[in-house]
Amino acid sequence: MGRYIGINRKGLFVPVSCFLLLLLAGGLDLSLSKEGEDPMERREEKIRAFREKRDLFFRKDPNSPLKESDKKKFKGLLYYPIDLKYPVTGSIEKYPTDPKPIYVNLPTNKEREKKYVKYGRFKFKLDNKEYVLHIYRPLGGGELFLPFKDKTSGIETYPEGRYLNIEPMPGGRLLIDFNRAYNPFCEYNEKFTCPFAPKENWLDIEIRAGEKQFR
Repeated sequence: MGRYIGINRKGLFVPVSCFLLLLLAGGLDLSLSKEGEDPMERREEKIRAFREKRDLFFRKDPNSPLKESDKKKFKGLLYYPIDLKYPVTGSIEKYPTDPKPIYVNLPTNKEREKKYVKYGRFKFKLDNKEYVLHIYRPLGGGELFLPFKDKTSGIETYPEGRYLNIEPMPGGRLLIDFNRAYNPFCEYNEKFTCPFAPKENWLDIEIRAGEKQFR
């Protein structure tokens, strides 16, 4: 039976069967910022620390998604250089749920689809152009899910796209930082089942930030 991706309370998507994996990773600070703190304060420093802890988890933790053969030669995940143009802010425009929610079927790596509720859309600007990403929620409730693809997918980054964290900001606004874009676990091990971004979340630009292709 496949292992579908879930998300923990701090915003990092992981397989349901490995729901707490990264919480076990030596106190990994997934939120980067404390409640009430400006999330852009010491942003670069925090991202570097987050990446170091993530590498340590992949290398050392018994719950690492890496195969044993890959663990032996693992020297760290590959990332683009941190670029502070890539944290973008905005708010979620929620989709109506009355009389019923809007549903979408997301493709997966196991040739079957996974049904989600369309929760809302996030509008943001990058290089003075406006873009939209749609945000999803699992059936029955749960934390928000934000997968995306871009023009680097299949060239420098995982072919089926990456995932993003949603970070709260003061005043009800949200921050999405492409420097924190990360691969689904099926990139490291095919035993995991991962939902991918539908075409409405394919960005027609290169997002040269975040995690690169593993192999």
